[in-house]
Amino acid sequence: MKITVNSDKITHTQHNFWNNIHFHPTDAIEDDWGKRILDEVSRENVAQNVRLYTMMEDIVTEVNGELSFDFTDNDTRLDYLVSRGFKPLLCYAFIPPFLADQPDVTSSVAKGKTRYKGKMIVASKAKDYSVWQEICRRYTLHILDRYGAEEVSSWHLQCYNEPDIGAFFMGDLKGDPAADAMIRLREYKKLYRAFADGIDNACSDMGIGKLTIGGPALAHHLNFLEGFLEYTSKNNIHLDYVCAHNYGTYPQALHSGEKPLDVENNYNKYIAYKEVLDKYYPDGIEFIMDEWGASSAGFADKDTTPEMLFRETEVYAAYFGKMVTRFVERGADISKLLICLSGQHEMTEDFSGFRNFFSLNFIKKPIYNAFAALRKLHGNIIFHGELPQNTTLLATKNNSEEYSLLYTYSSKNFDEELGDLHIQTEISGMKNAKKHVKVYRIDKDHINPYRVYCQKGWTPDLSEEQIRELRAIAQFVPCEEFDAKVSDGKMILETILTDNCLILVEIY
Repeated sequence: MKITVNSDKITHTQHNFWNNIHFHPTDAIEDDWGKRILDEVSRENVAQNVRLYTMMEDIVTEVNGELSFDFTDNDTRLDYLVSRGFKPLLCYAFIPPFLADQPDVTSSVAKGKTRYKGKMIVASKAKDYSVWQEICRRYTLHILDRYGAEEVSSWHLQCYNEPDIGAFFMGDLKGDPAADAMIRLREYKKLYRAFADGIDNACSDMGIGKLTIGGPALAHHLNFLEGFLEYTSKNNIHLDYVCAHNYGTYPQALHSGEKPLDVENNYNKYIAYKEVLDKYYPDGIEFIMDEWGASSAGFADKDTTPEMLFRETEVYAAYFGKMVTRFVERGADISKLLICLSGQHEMTEDFSGFRNFFSLNFIKKPIYNAFAALRKLHGNIIFHGELPQNTTLLATKNNSEEYSLLYTYSSKNFDEELGDLHIQTEISGMKNAKKHVKVYRIDKDHINPYRVYCQKGWTPDLSEEQIRELRAIAQFVPCEEFDAKVSDGKMILETILTDNCLILVEIY
């Protein structure tokens, strides 16, 4: 099969919206294992923006009727992120116990009984939103004082996490989920207004312009999103961006076959969100999908849902590449897309299906290396012709005659054996007579430590030698590297596509 790419025809320019992460647990940044993950992400420039919780419950208490602040842990976390060049997306959460209307309503949102370090979320509304407003004001004054207005102005600040579901907000409601979401909406409007006023007042106190703020970090209830945007738009409430979560399926539906893996699940959810945004902000508003995943539930693993093992394999790499390609092809208006890495603190073995970049013994997973691959894409999208069935191609170039081509090959649900496909890609419009080519391949036989682990019949109690071997296999290095001739401005590439592969070709 022949594919034709005309490098002279740029369809559009595209900013990288996909190399971003939600890092959780936030307080792992205080620990060596959390730092190790983020050190590697920073060193290899795999993520630009990092979302984390402020964890107000760690910061503010009430002493003799007065608010008392201790920013020690917060500063440790943010100092680290800023020093590594990340741009924080700060989620102002959660309600401190003393401010909770029902402090005994708690949740772990984890596989175990508690969150990391024995903590819990107080899933209650606030009993006094003026106090929440003051907490937001004081917190904002602190980060402005510590990091400076110029730096903080480059961050995104958001109000709370998934306030439309009981795991995080008003967990005492146990009725119809859609109806309960509207009850939560009434309280979230108060929470958001106090958040916005608190931050705006801090900016006035400091004599600076407004910071970039948004919400609601929606779980999925469209009626909640519509009600929130109707409120902000009609009342001229400060809202710079809208954020919502986008999970393609969930463990029960994946296990039953009701909703298998399919990148269209994520795209269709984007379309549903965008229709609501356009209704209330027809002139446009920044849209961030601040959590995404092929499936929800970071704490679900092979013990609860065997199908979650896709998170360990080439399937997730191909899924990511295919999803981003579809978003770009269709002109999706997304500012930032952040993969959720939560659940990683509950691992007890290397390959168990948790939602993370690295295994227990710090072995890179294919999804991490897919991020490394997509980081190499350029900003100019160049035209290509028809593609074989089950194939995607995202062809890009920069202004220095350098090219990156991203291929994926998979069935709709990533579950069929398609067999190898030989393709020939002709790239026209090249100026130089010679190019250097690097080919990176993630598939069942390349950059895939889990497949090697299975093939060798190893057990979870890996030896140091086995760990070193798997780490070496997981390194993102080219499988081919060669010089190629350009004749009459054209180059021919020969590529074999294999089941659920992600292939990056660099040409320079």
